[in-house]
Amino acid sequence: MLAETEGAGRPGDTEQPAATLPQDIRDVQTIKHEAVFLLSDRFGDIFESESALGLYFRDTRFLSEWQLRVDGRRPLFLHSEADRNFSMLVETTLPTEKIDHAGKHVVENLQISRHRWLEGGMREVIRFTNFGLAARTLDIDLTFAADFLDLFEVRGLVSDARGVAQDPVIDEASVRLSYEGRDSTHRLTIVRLTPRPDELTAGSARWHVTLLPRGKFEIIAAVHPRAGHWTPPKLTHQELDGEYQMWRKRCTKFRVSNDQLQRYLDRAVLDLRMMQTAGEDGAPVLDAGVPWFSTLFGRDALITGYQTLGVNPDLARAALERLATLQGTEVNEWRDEEPGKILHEVRVGELASVGAIPHTPYYGSVDSTPLWLVLYGYFWSWTGDRAFAERLWPNALRALEWIDTYGDADGDGYVEYEKRSPNGLDSQGWKDSFDGILHDDGSIPKPPIALCEVQGYVYDAKRRVAEVARALGHHSVAADLMRQADQLRRRFNEDFWMNDAGTYAVALDGDKRQVRSITSNPGHCLWSEIVDEHKAPRVARRLMAPDLAGGWGIRTLSTRNPRFDPIGYHRGTVWPHDNSIIAHGLQRYGFHEESNRLIDEMASAGAHFASSRYPELFCGYARGDVPVPVEYPVACRPQAWATGAPLLMIRSYGGITADAPNRTLTIVRPNLPRWLARAELIGMRVGNARVDLAFLQSGGATAVQVLRRDGDLDVVVRY
Repeated sequence: MLAETEGAGRPGDTEQPAATLPQDIRDVQTIKHEAVFLLSDRFGDIFESESALGLYFRDTRFLSEWQLRVDGRRPLFLHSEADRNFSMLVETTLPTEKIDHAGKHVVENLQISRHRWLEGGMREVIRFTNFGLAARTLDIDLTFAADFLDLFEVRGLVSDARGVAQDPVIDEASVRLSYEGRDSTHRLTIVRLTPRPDELTAGSARWHVTLLPRGKFEIIAAVHPRAGHWTPPKLTHQELDGEYQMWRKRCTKFRVSNDQLQRYLDRAVLDLRMMQTAGEDGAPVLDAGVPWFSTLFGRDALITGYQTLGVNPDLARAALERLATLQGTEVNEWRDEEPGKILHEVRVGELASVGAIPHTPYYGSVDSTPLWLVLYGYFWSWTGDRAFAERLWPNALRALEWIDTYGDADGDGYVEYEKRSPNGLDSQGWKDSFDGILHDDGSIPKPPIALCEVQGYVYDAKRRVAEVARALGHHSVAADLMRQADQLRRRFNEDFWMNDAGTYAVALDGDKRQVRSITSNPGHCLWSEIVDEHKAPRVARRLMAPDLAGGWGIRTLSTRNPRFDPIGYHRGTVWPHDNSIIAHGLQRYGFHEESNRLIDEMASAGAHFASSRYPELFCGYARGDVPVPVEYPVACRPQAWATGAPLLMIRSYGGITADAPNRTLTIVRPNLPRWLARAELIGMRVGNARVDLAFLQSGGATAVQVLRRDGDLDVVVRY
């Protein structure tokens, strides 16, 4: 059974047999719309591989093979791209050589173009064009299969049992492949082909075609997945394109003087639309990442919601609302659920439905609940939406109650985690692989574990919710929360501080001993502002030391730890979201040089990633040893909080904070790097107002211009 959730199936995670796991998804093309996503190789083919290729819907693989061959051969690759997120283009050729009448070698090409998009599943148009001088006879073969594996099985979970594959149904131009799951859900893959194949079986189609010179032939293939009564939306390519156009209009636009940064910002806005999936109530919310985490994760949706407040606060609203509807209501050890707790992850596949995994939802996250409260407070700051704040106030009170009771089960004043579910997560912070938290000798700490960044989140949560409480008239609640926050900050700075190391312990273990490994986690404490002012300079220096900051960003774990591994999932890799939060925290404490250096390193790393898209993480090799950032073999791309990273970095450059209830946008010590002369933010929402801002840098000094203001909003600049 599954030992870990997000950590399962990763290089270096030794609890799972590596031979059963996907080993590499770097060289794949990914498209997604709503709950459907597809991974293929660059040729457009799907086959059994180490890359988990396939067409997926509702946590199930509905297409496990889709291969095109012409005359028994694979065409020669020319080009492929999936820049539109919901569609993919592939150009290939199949050349032939012959001797002409003059005795010279002549190459004649057959062009093969594949265009696919996610319409009711997948729709693909395959066009053949003969650019030769003679007629050409072709045997075109398309092979296909559906294994109906649960995504957890694709990731490596060995299931105790399987449902029943049904007999295929074949007619003149379609094949129906079906599977009756153990959850009594009938899953169906319908393959429809035009024109009618000359030969059709349960797993293959063949066309015999003769193409005259400049002759063309076209195959239209459609693959429709169904899971019970669930079917994907049937949008045409034009309608999908229209959805993206509408999405861009609702988001802040960026115009910057650096082409690479411009591409990353544009890609991030598009990927935020790609990552949204409508829930059962029809409201969209962010998925965590493709392919492994294409579902709602509490922590991921909340952090991404924070990163993107200046781009589109609707993402934060959706995350808060959806997670509130699924807030814990009972003590359920199988799901690590407790009243008031915010979920970790929810799944809808066969294994979840039959109870083989506890993700219905699973609540094993110690930080989702305080992060929900943090975002609740920040959403108030950015929107001033009183009706929304009042509607979710009962959920906020239940979350606060969880923090003070179940979160702090032993009453020591710190929020801790300890797994209850036999199939749950051993580590329940954001570094949630089983060895994500380590002592400085490399051993795994004894639970319950109180993580340093979680105490920071709790501190910030109580301060932020206190602001909302005062606005809603709950003055005694606000006073109590501020008192509790002050007490927590004082105790935290005593109990977690390692004076000899100049930073905070990553955690306290079950014996209340400091877990003294040097990690990136204290950087999140800068973001939450729980760090004492006189300690902050030492924390900043420790974060930027070479054993953590290797030149491509800050690693998750110091190279001095005996368990450091540059390709360990949480034991030495670099995470863009982690670095964006740390840079944001550095900026808050006035460490602009360090913040800009960190963002510069991430920007330099970004120049090497395909499609102007940060991966979930990359390997933690030192820049002096390896002159390019090394991709992690099974990182999600796109991934929600990696997508949000460059958007938060821009906010850090600008020193932007919002106070919508008081109709104020404050810009504190803006500081663009020397390589960025100009950055414009167009149509940024604060409350009911919109504003266009320009940041201009010259000689290391940054000025601010208000280009346009629509609505009642004061823009205050403090240099």
